[in-house]
Amino acid sequence: MAEYFARGKGERRALATLAILRKLRARAVKGTARMEAVMTRWMIVMSLAACSLVGCKDEVHCERQRLDLDKTWAQLREAATHRKLEGVDVPTWTDIETKAELLESSFLTQQVTWDSADKAGQAIAAKLPAMQADNNAQLIGFRTSAESALKQQSSFEKECR
Repeated sequence: MAEYFARGKGERRALATLAILRKLRARAVKGTARMEAVMTRWMIVMSLAACSLVGCKDEVHCERQRLDLDKTWAQLREAATHRKLEGVDVPTWTDIETKAELLESSFLTQQVTWDSADKAGQAIAAKLPAMQADNNAQLIGFRTSAESALKQQSSFEKECR
């Protein structure tokens, strides 16, 4: 301290100014580091939030499509059961009913069984052209619904698999 007062007034001011500048610089560096840490945390949180929102939207969309497919295959299975009970081409309708039931169960839970769904869908698709649909509105409706369900299944697989 004695050295400080031993110096001239101009030197003391210069030393005091330097000390103040060092303190300010240290605070600025400390503040900058603190600000950078806050900004980094903010960017991480915002990035995670954006990713989770996008993922959630896709997940909700896929879940909705899966439930729609399950419902569609259940309705087609019921229609096949009714056609089978009418006694018209019983072996074909029994096979279609079994495959539609397999497709329905494939989309029943969130864990979709893709391989069995593909095989059952191909089996139904192979039977559709052979159906005689001359004047039977129910059969025409069934074919149209089944073809639509197969397209919906294909679209679902592309988007959500």
